[in-house]
Amino acid sequence: MMKKCEKYHCAVLGVSCKTCPVAIRDSLTRTLQNPMTMKSILALPGVSEVAVLSTCNRAEIYIATPYPEALSDTLVNWWAEYAKLDLDSIVPYCFYLIHGEAVSHLYTVVSSIDSLVLGENQILGQVREAFRVAQETKTVGVLLNHLFQSALSLGKQVREETGIGMGTVSIAHAAMELCKQEVGDISKCRVGILGLGEMGHLAATTFAAEKVEHFAFFNRSEQKAKEFSNCFGGEAFPLNRLVQELPRLDILITCAKAETFLIKASEVPNAMRTELLIVDIASPRNVDPLIASFPGISLFSIDDLNKVVEKNREMRRLAAEKARTFIEHATLDFREWFVSRDLNPLLLQMQEYHKLVGEMVLKKWETRVSLEEFNNMKRFEEELRKKILHVPFSELKHLSTAGMGLESQLILEKLYPAQDIEKHFSTGETDA
Repeated sequence: MMKKCEKYHCAVLGVSCKTCPVAIRDSLTRTLQNPMTMKSILALPGVSEVAVLSTCNRAEIYIATPYPEALSDTLVNWWAEYAKLDLDSIVPYCFYLIHGEAVSHLYTVVSSIDSLVLGENQILGQVREAFRVAQETKTVGVLLNHLFQSALSLGKQVREETGIGMGTVSIAHAAMELCKQEVGDISKCRVGILGLGEMGHLAATTFAAEKVEHFAFFNRSEQKAKEFSNCFGGEAFPLNRLVQELPRLDILITCAKAETFLIKASEVPNAMRTELLIVDIASPRNVDPLIASFPGISLFSIDDLNKVVEKNREMRRLAAEKARTFIEHATLDFREWFVSRDLNPLLLQMQEYHKLVGEMVLKKWETRVSLEEFNNMKRFEEELRKKILHVPFSELKHLSTAGMGLESQLILEKLYPAQDIEKHFSTGETDA
C-alpha cells in the first residue's frame, strides 16, 4: 500500500562510475538488485514513493517525499547499513539531488549524456525496466509515475532528433577495443563470454564482427549457452566448468548478474599456463580483484574503459549539447506540471462555473427553438467555453511556475465562487 501525503517532491541518492570506486559501487549495487529493497526504502519515515536504477555505470535511488531537504541522512544511513558498509566509507562518493536537479538528473541519465559511453543505447531500456519493476512492486505513485514516463519519452525524443546514438559504441564494443589494444589481432583468440543476457549477446555479436571464431560460452543454464554456440559457433559450458576452462582461454568477457564473485581467487590456480586477459564489465563485478595479482592474468573492470571511449565522447559532444536543450525544456515542463497540480481544483471550479453559466443560458432557449437548433447551440456553447478558458488556464500555469500561484488562486476564488452559483445568477447580478 502506497503511503499518502498531500505534498511531496523528487529526490535522488546515487553513486556513479565517475566518482565512486568500483569496489564500493559493487556493494551498493547489490543492495538495489534485491527484490525487497524498494519495500525496505518505502518503509523509511518520510518516503512516499521509490524506484531504483542499477546499471554498470550507476546505482541510484529515486524517491518522492514531503521532506526532501531532511531525508538525505536517512537514506545514506539505510544504504550503508543495508550494504554492510561503514557510513564514512560511502558518504564521500554519494550525490543527493532534490527538486528540479533530481528531475534534470534522470533526464540527463536517460538521454545517455551521463553514460560512460556517451550516446549508448542500453540506458533507455534500463530505465524502462527500472520503472516496470517499481510499478509491479507498487512503490511508485503520481509523482514518480509522471517523472519516469516523461523521462522515457524524452530519451526517445533525444535519440530520434539529435542523432546522439548514431555510430556510437556500446560497453561491449569498448571492451573489445580494449582487448585489441592489449592483445592486437583478436581474431585467432579463444574468447570466453560469461553471462548470456543482453550484454552477453552484444559482446558475442561485437567479437564475431571482428572475425573471432573460437568462442566459449558460460551460463547457469547450459541450454542458453548451447543456443549461443549454435548462433556464433564455439563451445557451450555450464557455470561450474568456468574455472576449469580458464587455462584454455585467451580472453574472458564477464557480464553476468550475480550477488557474489563468480570467479574467486581461492578457486583459480596461482599460475596460468597461458596469458589470460579478463575484462569484467558486470556490475557488481564477477571477478575477484585479487586475481589481478596472479601471474599470467591481466584484469580490467568497467572503470578501465574510460580512455577507450574518450574518442567516442568527443564525436558525440555536439549531439549532447543539442540534447541538453531538450533536457532543459523537459525539466521546465515537469516543473509546470508539478506546480499546476495545486491549481487543478481551482481549474475544475472555473470549468464547472462556466459550464453552469452555459447551461443556465441554454435552458432559457430550450423551448424557444427547434431541437436541431438547440443541439447546435449546445455544441457552440461547449466550443466557446473551451476557447474562453484556454488562455486563462495556460497563463495560470505559467504564473504558478513563476511563483505567483497563490496570489492568482486567491483572486480567482473570489471571481469564481464555489457555492450558490445558481442563487448568484437568479438575482440578476450578472447583467451588465
